[in-house]
Formats: sequence, C-alpha cells, structure tokens
Amino acid sequence: MECAQEWVGRKDRHTTVVDAVIHRTDGTKVPARLTNFSDEGCRIEADMQFRVGERLAIAIPRMGQVKVQVRWALVGSAGAKFVVESDF
Repeated sequence: MECAQEWVGRKDRHTTVVDAVIHRTDGTKVPARLTNFSDEGCRIEADMQFRVGERLAIAIPRMGQVKVQVRWALVGSAGAKFVVESDF
C-alpha cells in the first residue's frame, strides 16, 4: 500500500455504501462506490488506478460534489481526505 506520510491517524469512520462518480482533473469520469465515511474522509472503490496526492471531485447523488485528495492507494481502492475549495 502506498501512503502519504504526513497523515498518521484518522477519526472513527461509519460503514456505509454510496454510489458516486469520480471526476478527474483531466475530465475523465469513473463510477465509484464510497464507504467508511468520517468527517475527514472516506474510502473509494472504483475500477481505476489511484495516485497518492491526486485531487479528485466526487459527485454524490442528493449531496452534490465534494473535493478530496487521495491519501493512500491500492489497486481498485483508495483512502481520501476531504479538502476545502481553497486547498483544491
């Protein structure tokens, strides 16, 4: 597993399953499933290769779009930290 070194701990996460769409900065869109939410981030599962440090926009039905930064990555899944617009 590849990890960003400065992100050591995380808050308790709540198990859930939410279908979403990942929007990459190059304009690519990929269907995804979000799990294990906390107020700081979530786990993303999708048929794509994630890169640590990559910034993504995630469209969530009935919630709108959130911005995240990938903090760790495995084949087909990643941990993401929510970021504010000014950090994006």
